[in-house]
Amino acid sequence: MASQRPANSPTELQVIFARFDGDGDGRINFGEFADLLAEFGDELSHPEKLLAFEATDANGDGAIAYDEFVAWWTDAA
Repeated sequence: MASQRPANSPTELQVIFARFDGDGDGRINFGEFADLLAEFGDELSHPEKLLAFEATDANGDGAIAYDEFVAWWTDAA
């Protein structure tokens, strides 16, 4: 996976999260996550995207909360 995710400040991470939280519910669903991956150059198959989503959704509730997003983003940067 050739990610183009730069390291970011907490404020920048909040902006990125909000940009991909399309419905503004404070969580990123699978479709929003797939859009985020595509935007930053991660070329994954659908099954790979699903695995990445499930790994990022640490509590298994079917959505990525901000703290889960930050953990994933900073781990991949």
